[in-house]
Amino acid sequence: MQTQIKEQLLEGCRRLARKGFLNTPADSLSLRIPGRTGMMLISGSKNWRQAETADVRVLHFSAKDDLSMLHAWIYQERGDVGALAISSPKWVRLLANSGSPLPPIFDEQVRHIGSSGILKTEEPMRRECVRQMFRRGGNAALFGERLLCLGMTCDRLLFNTELYEKCAQAYVIARACEGRISRIPFWVRMIANRRLLKDEATAAASYRDGRVPQEITAY
Repeated sequence: MQTQIKEQLLEGCRRLARKGFLNTPADSLSLRIPGRTGMMLISGSKNWRQAETADVRVLHFSAKDDLSMLHAWIYQERGDVGALAISSPKWVRLLANSGSPLPPIFDEQVRHIGSSGILKTEEPMRRECVRQMFRRGGNAALFGERLLCLGMTCDRLLFNTELYEKCAQAYVIARACEGRISRIPFWVRMIANRRLLKDEATAAASYRDGRVPQEITAY
């Protein structure tokens, strides 16, 4: 299983790099190892398109360096999360410079990403801040000028990261053009959140059993 996870991690890095989402050594990507209190992590790469097996680290959740600790905290706080990426897409950076998080404006966004906000980067990073940010099942947060995104599986993480960037692009352009921006109604968000939380509970149960959850195919 670990060989398969490592290959999936490398392919995920290359996919995000091809789309221009992984750009700096400050970016990172990790996958949970089912049935263990550990993860596989790639960070600090200068050329993400050429990520290789030697770049992958296998770490316990007790890792103490700041970056590994942040990944580990999220995995421990959210048993449904199987993959995590800190990336630097173009439109996310522009959104971050505006000083406001992405509001709920698209159906797919509220269904798969849920609520999102801003995770403070001031030192020292506090576990309580991470807990407060993600305790309601949301799967994304602005982290400085980068995007911290979660997924129940690697494929779901990649989808969520790409989805957030598309939403950020539409929102930034609409604001710049002073266009009318409508938010998703509360009752729609409530229903979507209930379905998201149900999916996440199922994913958490799978990881407790040492299994990778099935992919969500239904909208």
